[in-house]
Amino acid sequence: MESYSTIYTGRTKTVVAITILVGLLCGGLTFLFPLKYSATARLLITQRAAFTLDPYTALRSVELIGDNLAQIVSTSSFFEKVLKSGYQIDETYFKADEVRRRKQWATSVDAGMVRGTGLLELKAYHENKDQAAQIAGAIVFILSREGSDYLGRDIGIRLVDAPIVSRFPVKPFLPVNIAAGLVLGFVVAHIWVYTDHRNKKHHGNLI
Repeated sequence: MESYSTIYTGRTKTVVAITILVGLLCGGLTFLFPLKYSATARLLITQRAAFTLDPYTALRSVELIGDNLAQIVSTSSFFEKVLKSGYQIDETYFKADEVRRRKQWATSVDAGMVRGTGLLELKAYHENKDQAAQIAGAIVFILSREGSDYLGRDIGIRLVDAPIVSRFPVKPFLPVNIAAGLVLGFVVAHIWVYTDHRNKKHHGNLI
């Protein structure tokens, strides 16, 4: 079996060039997609019944409530509430087709519990900073007023961090795309060099 040095001697520059080229290409492809800003807010979830439970069980109960609310945020019924919340949300931004509309909404919001804290973190994504803030504000407003209606539990939901908009676009995330491109380029470069080496050897071009 041939050693690594036998195959790649004199081809290091080729590997580096292909790796960088693919990395830059993947980074460039990022700009073919709309750049989106994020608006992040955090809500504190409490449960009155938790006072009768031990701390661990109480926290797990709150986290379960938060996980359920996080799933509800991405639903179409919740989206309709957001549009009717009174916030200045541009409805024309979302697709007219119902199936595409639902998929677009699901990718426009993200929610999840910050484990061990009882905090539900919300993120809204939009090409326009103000719209991202409006959507996040609407979500906070609805959950604060109607969150307990979804679960039928004696819970409290209080805003602790008002929506704050990112200074720069966060989607697509350029550094991650470039890093993924470099990894892909590294793999492609090695495959190309190895294949080229085998072909030349097969045709007697290598001594």
